Amino acid sequence: MKRIANPELFKERILIHLRMNSDVDHPKVSRQLQALWDISDLTVRQAVGLLRDDGEPIASGARGFFYATTPEQLEPTIDNLQERIAVMSRRRSKLIGAKNKMREIDGGQRLLFTNLHE
Repeated sequence: MKRIANPELFKERILIHLRMNSDVDHPKVSRQLQALWDISDLTVRQAVGLLRDDGEPIASGARGFFYATTPEQLEPTIDNLQERIAVMSRRRSKLIGAKNKMREIDGGQRLLFTNLHE
């Protein structure tokens, strides 16, 4: 079982590795990065997120992560993040609606699901 480690401890290693060993045609999948330091997928993804928070041009796609060297290489990653924001926003709105509906009806969540058994 891979260890879940503090992503701060691995972000610099991941950055250097991606800079030196990846490009748009040779991305690195999380599994490869995990194996280098015996860390979890969660640690890899959190470290990549921290690198992006620092402004590092880490791109990703179905084939893995890579260090982008052109603006065009970042576009698909930016588009994917925008799509994920839209999905999360929609889900948040739906949950707020469910919460409000629960507050309007005496009995809360129990009454929200009463039609399921009919």
